[in-house]
Amino acid sequence: MNLKKKYQLLLFLAIISVPVLLLVISILMSIIYESAFKMKNEGIPFHDSFAYPTMLVVFFLSLLLLAFLFSKSINSLLNKINILNKTIRNLASDEKIPNTLEVTKNDEIGELIKSVNLLIERTTYRELELKQQKEVQKELLNKLRHDINTPLTAVRLQLFYLEGQYSDQAPILDSLYRQIQYIADLTNEFNIQNTNTLENSYIINDEVNLNDLVETMLKKWGYLYSTHDIELIYESKNKGLIWLSNDLWIQRLFDNIFQNTLKHAKATKLEISIENDVVSIRDNGNGFDVHSTSEGLGLKIIEDIARILNITYTLDSNENGTVYCFKSNKPD
Repeated sequence: MNLKKKYQLLLFLAIISVPVLLLVISILMSIIYESAFKMKNEGIPFHDSFAYPTMLVVFFLSLLLLAFLFSKSINSLLNKINILNKTIRNLASDEKIPNTLEVTKNDEIGELIKSVNLLIERTTYRELELKQQKEVQKELLNKLRHDINTPLTAVRLQLFYLEGQYSDQAPILDSLYRQIQYIADLTNEFNIQNTNTLENSYIINDEVNLNDLVETMLKKWGYLYSTHDIELIYESKNKGLIWLSNDLWIQRLFDNIFQNTLKHAKATKLEISIENDVVSIRDNGNGFDVHSTSEGLGLKIIEDIARILNITYTLDSNENGTVYCFKSNKPD
């Protein structure tokens, strides 16, 4: 029942209940008085007896009870509005993104909660995507600084050696020193515009909890998948699976799978499972020819990242869907 009908019904009940309540209480009190108390009060009429004020007290208490019951419904609505208000304010702040809200009824407030949940999922996706891009940028920048500073250090040593042999060329050597220092300073100000470089990326291995990583991926892609009516299912029989790898690049690996499924698979469901140290990702899409020479860029990136991270990668696809399987070859 929508809110309009609900509160129209409540208003109607409020209008009808007062006279009906008064009539019912007066009849009941009159019957009780006539049958049990009139003879004891020497035949005093009901409206002159103690039962009449008693009836008024009972009627007043009944009105208070009705008012309480009606206010419960209104308070329930106000509580939901306050929760939505608090959630939206938390979402707009710089604090942690709030969790999605539970939808208990399919009324206007329920639809509003669904819209807020969609906004939360979209914001989560944007935040996680931005965080990942910043980390990729930072990692590539560190690699670039390292690659530039190493030859600059070698050049400084060579100039130091030449300085002893060509002391009469001190101004020229000083100028070279300044230029080298200038290049070194520039490396600290670089803003990397292209973060798609893979082969020359500087990869630092660390312990990666696959369960935590997959849950992060589900939060990240949940919004886009929900807008395309694709169900995300996750099952883990090994929540403590740890790979000695790189969290950021594994996310990029899975990002390409999620992207391919979203854009090309025409799937209604994507299942992710962790079992026997293997991460499997399966969709129920239309599949494709894995041996085709015209495989997309996404599949090439998946293959390259798996090879660089030393991850065994298998791909199987047919008209019933596509399955990606990954297992790390590095010791945990």
